[in-house]
Amino acid sequence: MGTDWRDSQIRYLVHFDDGGSGMRYSNEPLDVGVELTEGDNRYRVERVEPPPNPSAFGHAWAERIAGS
Repeated sequence: MGTDWRDSQIRYLVHFDDGGSGMRYSNEPLDVGVELTEGDNRYRVERVEPPPNPSAFGHAWAERIAGS
């Protein structure tokens, strides 16, 4: 059984301001201002709590960008 590509990435549970949440994987730490896409919508990260350790996940809160 091979190593999953996600094993080497940072995990974040992203909370979207218009409802819902989802796990996202990133090669680099998320930062305020980063844009994410979810379906046809675009979101801007407004707040980030980094993972407390490499085996845990962090949290990010994202606000929908108007017009998306």
